[in-house]
Amino acid sequence: MVTDYDENRIAEQYQQYRAQSWRSHAEAYSFMKLIGDVEGKRVLDVACGEGNFTRMLRKAGAAEVAGIDISERMIDSARVQEARQPLGIDYRVEDAGAMAEHADFDLVVAAWLLVYAQTRAELLQMCRGLASRLRSGGRFVTVVNNPAVYGFDPLPDYRKYGFELSLADHAVEGALTKVILLLEDSTLEIENYYMPVAAYESALTHAGFRDFAVHMPEVSHAPDDDPAYWDDFLKYPSFILLDCVRP
Repeated sequence: MVTDYDENRIAEQYQQYRAQSWRSHAEAYSFMKLIGDVEGKRVLDVACGEGNFTRMLRKAGAAEVAGIDISERMIDSARVQEARQPLGIDYRVEDAGAMAEHADFDLVVAAWLLVYAQTRAELLQMCRGLASRLRSGGRFVTVVNNPAVYGFDPLPDYRKYGFELSLADHAVEGALTKVILLLEDSTLEIENYYMPVAAYESALTHAGFRDFAVHMPEVSHAPDDDPAYWDDFLKYPSFILLDCVRP
């Protein structure tokens, strides 16, 4: 069962996780670098959570930014931060797999959305929903778990970065993959599902996207980093980035 972000303290715990160094120095750095220039663009952040990337995109110069998430508590959290620091972002509770009536965004981004698809049918539905929100020529950029972690032998110890991975015995489509977030006062298990890169490419292609590409993460070193601190992360990345275009 997919993690329910409306339960217990999950939304609040996830905010703590956002503060961990790898989220800014690896995930956000890689994601925003791949996204590139958003000046003057209309941008939609799908599975926006509490709005971390949504706010980054607005501050980076996007003309209009909206965020959608299926979790009411996540959207509530994003709206609280919008009220605290108004940026003109519209947050809505919405299912990413639902078909939109108007395809009017120049860019759609979705960090950690496709990892919740347990079957190719679910994955295809998500991708069709994403495509329905993009204008012709619009671009989609996403972050997903790295399917190659199932081939890492041994699996690296990611605890120094603030998380652990719990993998299924075999890399079969839909296999449960748990990301265990190590927080200051608790742990939080996020349940994702394994899909090979070929499944992502197939679903996006069938949804109408072209120019599919896979990108490896990079890191932005903090001034006080040990030079070898990021070696395991870069050699055995836990996530990859994908992008494609709607013709």
